[in-house]
Amino acid sequence: MLMTHALAELYGCLPAIEDPAKLAAAAKAAVRAAGATVVGEYEVRYVPHGITVAVFLAESHIVLTTWPEYRLVLLDVMLCNPAMDHRAVVAGVKQRICPDGQAVVHEVPRKVAAAP
Repeated sequence: MLMTHALAELYGCLPAIEDPAKLAAAAKAAVRAAGATVVGEYEVRYVPHGITVAVFLAESHIVLTTWPEYRLVLLDVMLCNPAMDHRAVVAGVKQRICPDGQAVVHEVPRKVAAAP
């Protein structure tokens, strides 16, 4: 099976990136809109600042890690259902937390198989 692992840098984000509940809400709304099923979530706060929010999906995961001093979010989206649109998930998160910012998206093909 071939799928795409999306890694994105979101620049110029809103102050909402300092609120783990808002980050989780943005991630969950974006993946649900793509048809994914949320099965859990976890957050970590860093000192002096920064947050990582991981949302676990029946189809894999979405992880947001923040650098508020740079207004930056690193986004990791993996959907193991190739029919689901990872680009729509990235766009949905960006719209909610970096609507006027810029996104740099890297798409990494992933092959799920017993051998390369």
